[in-house]
Amino acid sequence: MLETEFQAGELKLAALDNQGAGTVVIGLHGYLDNAASLAPLAPYLQSCRFIALDLPGHGQSAHRPAGAHYHQFDFLQDLYALIKENQFENVVLLGHSLGGILATLYAAVFPEQVKAVISIDACGPLTLDPQTSAEQVRESVISRDKKRRNKLNMVDLDAAVKARCAVADIRPEHARAILSRNLTQDASGHCFWASDPRVRTKSTLRLTEPQAEAFMRSIECPVLFLAADSSFKKVEQVYAKRQNWFSHCQCKTFAGGHHIHMEKTDEIGCEIRQFVEQL
Repeated sequence: MLETEFQAGELKLAALDNQGAGTVVIGLHGYLDNAASLAPLAPYLQSCRFIALDLPGHGQSAHRPAGAHYHQFDFLQDLYALIKENQFENVVLLGHSLGGILATLYAAVFPEQVKAVISIDACGPLTLDPQTSAEQVRESVISRDKKRRNKLNMVDLDAAVKARCAVADIRPEHARAILSRNLTQDASGHCFWASDPRVRTKSTLRLTEPQAEAFMRSIECPVLFLAADSSFKKVEQVYAKRQNWFSHCQCKTFAGGHHIHMEKTDEIGCEIRQFVEQL
């Protein structure tokens, strides 16, 4: 995978690109992750053009301008700009967690652009009861007021890996790979965060369950859900409730945690390769 960047509207998005030929597969990472989390799947997509993105504010990608935020639906605008400006057609969207949610939402909104969706440990949008709307907006505004741009504090990578593993379902070696891409260095070799602290703020409002269903029923392409049996996301249970929302879908479960594609790369990679080759 080669380091590259793409123009997407006003932003430059960093990416890892295998520069292959054939179907374009766009990789969308999870919350607080980056392209490094999807790079291990590259050997299984050699027959495709595989582009693992850093979403805005993550990894080495540009930050949103001052006063802007990171609402979930804003990432769809970025993806639209990327696909349109690079003249990609009939893309396959491969997403993990947040990336899987974005992949399904984008396929619902722009079905003519998406050939298939692969969603790792996510089964459509997260939802909340509409009665929580006022509290959601309140928490979003407060979270955005607290988060500012990065201060130039040096980062201890070992400490950061330990802290990430303490609060997330991830192995140390995988956390290190992801966090390393979220860093930048000065001329003296000191590390600082390259990612935008505002990505930790809360979106204004989650969808309700009926809204989520309406979106998912608009998807026309095949969808492959890959679930992890030990993950907090409980995708297998969610899929059992939502499978009738999709016209052409399947769900396969693997033993492991939330970053199942990094834990069981060969199993997940072979499943993805088979799915893509059969499209």
